Amino acid sequence: MKIRSLTLALFLLVIALATLQFTPTYESGPPAGVTGSPGDGNSCTACHGGAAVNGNFITTDIPVTGYVPDATYNCTATISHATFNKFGFQISPQTATGVQKGTLIVTDPIRTQLTGGTKYIMHKAAGTAGTANSNTWTFQWKAPAVGSGSLSLYGGFIKSNGNGSSSGDATFVSKLQIFEDLSTGLTENKTSAAEWTMYPLPCVDELTITLATSQSQKVRVMIRSLEGKIVMENAYLNNEGAVKLNIAELPTGVYMVTVFEENRTLSKKLVKI
Repeated sequence: MKIRSLTLALFLLVIALATLQFTPTYESGPPAGVTGSPGDGNSCTACHGGAAVNGNFITTDIPVTGYVPDATYNCTATISHATFNKFGFQISPQTATGVQKGTLIVTDPIRTQLTGGTKYIMHKAAGTAGTANSNTWTFQWKAPAVGSGSLSLYGGFIKSNGNGSSSGDATFVSKLQIFEDLSTGLTENKTSAAEWTMYPLPCVDELTITLATSQSQKVRVMIRSLEGKIVMENAYLNNEGAVKLNIAELPTGVYMVTVFEENRTLSKKLVKI
């Protein structure tokens, strides 16, 4: 009788282990803290193994000038695979040290959910199935109070082969850096469009400034940070009605460009990306 009971117990254990092996891992959402951020220190590789590959899966409608404090923005996470059609994610708005910035808001309660308060948003079981080997999740983010500074949306992503276990899946991390718009205190004093042109805006590396006159003269150009610190200043010979500045080394953000020309001082905001 004892032998039969032991045999039955072993049989049930084997069945349970086999069932567990083919149960989708965290299909209803992973534990908090797997976004791949420096503060979290973990990504989906904590359960699925392998090395997480960097990708660009997160987009928002936050303007290049940065977020306006206390405003609410739309966010999207999109991922695809050539053959897989099951996906998962977790995203969090954090500083590099893991401090939460702003508040995540669920806009699709059927497919997404919050965990860790409002620090993380992730998939539900109903949000894992893709369409034509792609999946998209949408949510909102309410920006923090004024003076909160920059942060990043960190995300951990999984592309699953759907075999019911953690083997054979592909893991990814994504990061979208976001800046605070501190330009409201900057004042432009250009008097007419004909006197002042600056392009391209936003600018990546080379900035061109055109002036109303092309007479041979020296003009001084000064670029200041939002805190008023001078980050670039030089004199240029304006013999073609334009001067060119290499701003590739400037950090991303908003600046004030001031041109000193004869008895005029013209200022304009610059968005560097």
